[in-house]
Amino acid sequence: MTHTEIFTLLRFARAYSAEKLPWFAPALFRCRLCLTEAVPVAAISVNMDIYFNPRAVAVIAASGTKEEVLAQLAFLWVHEISHILREHAERATEFNADAQLWNIAADLEINDSQWQGLTPPKAFKGVFPKDFKLPEGQITEWYYRKLLDKSNSTKSSSTKGFADEGSGVHGQLRPWEITGHESEASSNPQELTELQKEIIRRGVAHEISMAKTQGNMPAGWQRWADEKLHPQINWRQVLKKRMTVAIAQGLGMRIDYSYARPSRRQSTYNPILPPSLSGNMEPRVACVIDTSGSMSDAYISQALAEVFAILETFHIPVTLIPCDAEAYQPITVAKPSDRFKVTQLQGGGGTDMVAGITAALNLTPPPDTVLVLTDGYTNYPPTPYKTRVIFGIIKESLQHTTPLPNMPPWTKDTVLDIIL
Repeated sequence: MTHTEIFTLLRFARAYSAEKLPWFAPALFRCRLCLTEAVPVAAISVNMDIYFNPRAVAVIAASGTKEEVLAQLAFLWVHEISHILREHAERATEFNADAQLWNIAADLEINDSQWQGLTPPKAFKGVFPKDFKLPEGQITEWYYRKLLDKSNSTKSSSTKGFADEGSGVHGQLRPWEITGHESEASSNPQELTELQKEIIRRGVAHEISMAKTQGNMPAGWQRWADEKLHPQINWRQVLKKRMTVAIAQGLGMRIDYSYARPSRRQSTYNPILPPSLSGNMEPRVACVIDTSGSMSDAYISQALAEVFAILETFHIPVTLIPCDAEAYQPITVAKPSDRFKVTQLQGGGGTDMVAGITAALNLTPPPDTVLVLTDGYTNYPPTPYKTRVIFGIIKESLQHTTPLPNMPPWTKDTVLDIIL
């Protein structure tokens, strides 16, 4: 077969894929098609340049009827774009994974999906979980660890000799991605930004979400689409950032320049006398914990976990105030071993977090910021305070709705969902 004929056949296979699995169309038609004999069968780059070995395509083309050939080539198309959609390259970089072992693990993750109308190439057997006596339905990281354990325990090279599918799988640039390939369009590889690729992924996820009622959508892809369209926010990271900002703002409000003590750099500015910063530079944090009757043991345990997470993150003492309808005696925790101080918290009555916030603001010395941990079923302050107050709303899921402070005058960055 000539390269022109191969390009034409591969374009037909791409259209066949889009006809059978229309939800993949946004990714399929964003790929730049290339031919190179440097890849065993097929590969893909992080920028969605897809590479086919013309000799391998010719072998597949001679293996059956036109329908069978298109079904096999379509499988390869969907297989390669699946690596991009599942962000295998980015995950490999975060995992600091071995390229070849990761390639196999990534194939195991996506090859357990059964697509109606698509079949793996007869002449080029792929890898499947059963080949390694592993269960289906796991993620790449899980398969990678299992393969690594097998490799280390047997001291063998049982994973050697498998295909390298390029940077789109493991994140490591390959020679054929730079030169030595023939493309259907420009001679230069395309460059896609992370935003462009994310738009493609979300487009595919949206189409899958719309089509999953048809009943033939693999469960793994349904979960992927749901996670892509409704991502779980790392609320602890968000809380850390918001607390950092709040503490900095609080410190800034009570620390100022003073001439009471000479600046350490006075000699540099002589004869000018510069001021120096004065005041206690140690951050002060107060946490109000809802201990009302509506807070279960699990909720209170989660609240205490957040208190000690702050303690470990910022390495500063935290003043904890239990509160139901009234505020109770403050408890200071300064190190993880202080957990014994909070094994029994007073409460169990009604709910009024305003009382707890007021008690926190009246502490001596006053806090730089106040974190309120509650299930949301409380009276909220009508207006914000001069001191930064953040509400952590503990709930079982994002779908669970709870009362929130009025917005305005409160703002979204003062409220954070904490999922059990």
